[in-house]
Amino acid sequence: MKFMKTGLIIIGSLLIGGLCTWMLRGEYDRSFMMEGHFHIVGNAKLDHHVDLHFPSGKHMSFNLKKGGSVDFKLPDTGEGSITVSIDGVVRDHVGYVTSMNGIVILVIGEEQTIFSQIFSSISAE
Repeated sequence: MKFMKTGLIIIGSLLIGGLCTWMLRGEYDRSFMMEGHFHIVGNAKLDHHVDLHFPSGKHMSFNLKKGGSVDFKLPDTGEGSITVSIDGVVRDHVGYVTSMNGIVILVIGEEQTIFSQIFSSISAE
């Protein structure tokens, strides 16, 4: 009976420890693996006002200087393409985002927007 009680305490401690480790790993991934980070680069000859509309209904609005960049973090973007409006006019529907994104890079040019995504968990060989 004493061994059974000790065994249950050990198993319970291991389960709780495993759960805590799993939760901490999720927070680490969210914070340090750059999940949900967006990097917007201006590759146009003029400054523009940019509006990004995400499938979840969230949006970001900012002024983008020529040759400049804007960084922001946005979780829960929804699933689908990003609508890009330049100076109040919808210009592109680019990329494919989900509720969990790696680093998303948008290059805003004169006539088009280029979408790239970096997944931190993929290692280059």
